[in-house]
Amino acid sequence: MIRFSLTRPVPFLAAAVAFSPIALSGTGVFSTAQAADMQQNTTQLDFSVMGTAHAVPTELTVRLSVRSDSPSAAAAQKDVNTRMAAAMKLAGGQDGIVAKAGGYSIYENTPEHGPKSWTARQELELSGQDSVRLLGLAGQLQSQSLVLEGLDWSLDDATRDRLLQEARTEALKKVRSQAEQSAQTLGLRLARLKEVRISYQEPGPRPVMLMAARMADSAPPQRSPDEQTLRVNVSVQAELSP
Repeated sequence: MIRFSLTRPVPFLAAAVAFSPIALSGTGVFSTAQAADMQQNTTQLDFSVMGTAHAVPTELTVRLSVRSDSPSAAAAQKDVNTRMAAAMKLAGGQDGIVAKAGGYSIYENTPEHGPKSWTARQELELSGQDSVRLLGLAGQLQSQSLVLEGLDWSLDDATRDRLLQEARTEALKKVRSQAEQSAQTLGLRLARLKEVRISYQEPGPRPVMLMAARMADSAPPQRSPDEQTLRVNVSVQAELSP
């Protein structure tokens, strides 16, 4: 007995429509997989570069104080006020020197043996870039019984800003070349620099030892400034690929 089987042909258009979603879905899966594979093949490299600039401090700050001891609080304050006014008048007549009256204090001394007394004290700060004239003025004020408390060397604002810019430029110039060298050492290539962070390290005022200056109250203090170093640190995250 012979049997025959008939197969109904499927229209071509219907077949195409049936398979088109599968084809589109396959393309999407391939693209996602390709992107994930590329992401897995990248390497993150974090490193830092330092830029420096050197300079001799340009601004000198002199700190002095006026002090008066008296059995009367009013008398102690009056004496300090009078002497401070005279010091401010002398300093105010000096071009290029900024004088600032600072903190003021008054307190009672109560020794276990002996009479009570009052001490009044006020600070005076002088600053400028002409250290010769500034130190000469400090010597004059010492001769008027003001006490030299300290000397600080620092950089003026314009010089500090210029030096920080120089150090930052130096550091940024090193970034890409060092990233590329690191990538070559690892057998990779530099794809891009993702993050750049900049931080600054600058020295504060440099205090000066004053033992010798206090021993000779009438002699102006002498001190040459030491060179200071400003540093700019650039931290970078680089993306490396095969």
